[in-house]
Amino acid sequence: MKKISLTKSEGDTYFIKSRDIPKGCKYCLKGSKVVLFLNGICQKPDHCSWYCPISEERRDNNQTYANEIEITSKEELIKEINMINAQGMSITGGETLSDLNFERTIDYIKYTKNKKGKKFHIHLYTNGINFSEEKAEKLSIAGLDEIRFHPSKEEWANIEKALNKHMAVGVEVPVIPENEKLKELEQLILYLNTIGVDFINLNEFEYCFPNSESLKERGFQLKKGTIATVVDSKETGLNLIRSIGSKVSLKMHFCTIRAKDYFQLKNRYIRRAKNIRLAYEVINEEGLIIYGQIEGNQKELDELYKILLNKLKIQDKLISYNRINIKLPFYISIKEEFLSLLENYNLKGFIVEITPFRHLKYQQITEKTPIKLFKEEYGFDRS
Repeated sequence: MKKISLTKSEGDTYFIKSRDIPKGCKYCLKGSKVVLFLNGICQKPDHCSWYCPISEERRDNNQTYANEIEITSKEELIKEINMINAQGMSITGGETLSDLNFERTIDYIKYTKNKKGKKFHIHLYTNGINFSEEKAEKLSIAGLDEIRFHPSKEEWANIEKALNKHMAVGVEVPVIPENEKLKELEQLILYLNTIGVDFINLNEFEYCFPNSESLKERGFQLKKGTIATVVDSKETGLNLIRSIGSKVSLKMHFCTIRAKDYFQLKNRYIRRAKNIRLAYEVINEEGLIIYGQIEGNQKELDELYKILLNKLKIQDKLISYNRINIKLPFYISIKEEFLSLLENYNLKGFIVEITPFRHLKYQQITEKTPIKLFKEEYGFDRS
């Protein structure tokens, strides 16, 4: 039996070296896919509702989001797509293909393909309930590139209805480290290979606030040193690929929580930050925006502002002054000459780090560090 060789991607996912990963995943790991959260309305099937990670804010509600931003029109979706220079979109929920959402999903696919072109890659997630040949045909005609099922065992047969419709067909499920669930997962993989499915994505089992009580009741534990990883899920998933990979030919891809919550988000933030940054802002390696911020009495702020422009000859575009605070590049604010000015005028200086959004509803200050402490922490005080 041929030994399976696993490769680790730059985004902390694992796959069989000779088979690559699904196209949709490649875009996601680059941060170049907008996540369209259709709404939180779902049939709540028994096989997955007990570990659903959707927040209370979104669950059962009819609001739509493009990435972190609530939208009310297709035009706003296109705006967010352009904001991150997206190469694709994933559609999730809730249940994207329920009677309530199906036509809405079709509408979003058609509209987006019309605006962004045929090469713009779209995939969606569905639990497969009441999936039909008719739905598959409509999705294909609309332009869907990839469909990912998260089915109960009773719905496995519905996956076949999506085959041979000019779109990639796959399954995406979490690796639940429990003997009965693992046996069922092995059966599913063998079945998928038999019918000719393109891929299976195995996700690290997520432990989060919305599902924590349910998981605790079932004996699942949070892995030490992590904030959302169930103990043994990753090890179980990778061992499963190694043991069954040689028996099947479909693509097998294991996606870690770090890949989803860090690499995808970081890369998406970087893309967004590049399009919204102001002249005095710098993008860090996490995709967050940083700048220096000076606070204090308005009279002293006025004086400092004049000095920055007239004596230090700093370009006007590198300074923002609203009579409440002065914002300027962090690399100027950490200079000793500048820090001396702050002391002379009894002003306080901080290095501020924010998420890359302009709307205050979505923008978060992730760090606000006194300048001297910032210099110490990051080694800027060393000669």
